Amino acid sequence: MPKVVDHEERRKELAEAVWRIVLRDGVEHASVRTVAAEAGWSTGSLRHYFPTQDALLRFAAELSADKVVARLRQSLNEERGPRLVMRTVGLELLPLDEQRRAEIAVWLAFVDRARVDASLRAIERRINGEAVENYEKIFAWARDIRALRPGLEPRREARAFQAPRRRVGRARPAATAPVRQRRHRGDPRRPS
Repeated sequence: MPKVVDHEERRKELAEAVWRIVLRDGVEHASVRTVAAEAGWSTGSLRHYFPTQDALLRFAAELSADKVVARLRQSLNEERGPRLVMRTVGLELLPLDEQRRAEIAVWLAFVDRARVDASLRAIERRINGEAVENYEKIFAWARDIRALRPGLEPRREARAFQAPRRRVGRARPAATAPVRQRRHRGDPRRPS
């Protein structure tokens, strides 16, 4: 009987190998050969799923961003006030733990590469556009329940909220200790 292979799971396995290499050695070292070796695959097997390095990097970038977006959508679906939702979203996008530090480092490596790779630039624009749309919904919700100061426009506020999120990651995530970041952001998990 032939072995049943979950192709999507195998693609995710390869993306995770890309992330490990990007975190350890930088995006420039995430070649087909090094990713195959990291995943314990042959280069021929990897090329069955991703014919080029660019295709592999695009998939890894999209999967990384989609994981963060899924967590953010979960925050949006919880029944809480808009202020608490925005606070949760803001904290989710800061490098406050190992998982988020890794995601930000990987994402920034891809953003840096997007300067010369139009397909990665398109992914970055899509993710940032989705973020602004979600923030706009929250600000509109706040306006509708009169929790937003009169005269503020949800779309403009959403763009303003997204702008520093794009810059936060450009700073070196490891440069500021998570405890200090929590203290400055008013994170309830901060030590007393």
